[in-house]
Amino acid sequence: MCLVHSILPHGVSRRDFLGIGLAAGLTAATADWGKLLLPGLAEGAETPPPNGGRGSSGVSLKWLGVDGWEISFGRKTVLLDPWLSRTPGGLFSRPFDAKSFLSTPLTHDEALIDQHVTKADLILLGHGHYDHIADVPYVARKTGATVVGTESHVNMLRAYGLPEAKLVACKGGEFMQFDGYALEVFPSLHSLQPTMKVPIPGHFGSVPPVPRTIGDMPEGGALAYVLTVGESFSVFLMSSANFVERAIAGLEPDVALLAPLARKQVHDYTPRLLRALNYPGVVLPTHWDNWERPLTEPPQDPRAVLGDDGNLDVFVREVKEVSPESQVVVLKYFESFAP
Repeated sequence: MCLVHSILPHGVSRRDFLGIGLAAGLTAATADWGKLLLPGLAEGAETPPPNGGRGSSGVSLKWLGVDGWEISFGRKTVLLDPWLSRTPGGLFSRPFDAKSFLSTPLTHDEALIDQHVTKADLILLGHGHYDHIADVPYVARKTGATVVGTESHVNMLRAYGLPEAKLVACKGGEFMQFDGYALEVFPSLHSLQPTMKVPIPGHFGSVPPVPRTIGDMPEGGALAYVLTVGESFSVFLMSSANFVERAIAGLEPDVALLAPLARKQVHDYTPRLLRALNYPGVVLPTHWDNWERPLTEPPQDPRAVLGDDGNLDVFVREVKEVSPESQVVVLKYFESFAP
């Protein structure tokens, strides 16, 4: 979860918490325009061509919403943070009630998962919040995939009875070879609230009870990844708008999945990130949508709640200013792009 929220007293609104009227100034015309145009396109982002892309890399990337991605190549499928259940916790409602949000029961839309997730060899976890991990026990059991995450994430999955042979706990620094592809793991960070704290913090040092609510799924540390297919084509994967610059400096991925929400608390976020990644040729924005809206509706960013910090147009503009040669591609739900 990348959006800023806080563990606030009952009834305190997010608007009061943020301390400034981020939503002020948004006009009805702006809201109507946002419905007509996919976020990001007004600032130079592109949509995939009708055929999905040139496909010369042999890799296809499908967006599942939030930070969920299906990356397919040959007969292999790798999933990042596959979460489709869209548990409505009131995160984007006014007034925001933190106590009610954290006590929201977790939901699992198995029919929707079955419709869109049919196979997986590997599941990668960026961090342990509900909008990243809550559907993973079902997906992992359904597909038989191996799951990679932190020790905290793995402990959470152990609570669901997933087989130990299918769980891989990492710290960052691991470089694993699989059949036809490699995975390098990097220590990473979660985005920050205006208080400079991580939302729903915490780690599981041992196996917890089975999580029942949104608040039962703490962040548990964060990881970033580089997936290299064949000998050279690489994809950088992150789950939240923060990173360890010294850990990823010097990488040169062909495609970078970059998260924009709540980046304003991180110093010089977009320029530092693009520079560290050597200005990737293709940027796919991830974790930018309002994930309490149904997946049957067009994706919308949360600019009405977060202002510029949730406005994908602004992030695309930042990317284009820093790295004008980067191709920024924005996908609709379940749309694929083959670079």
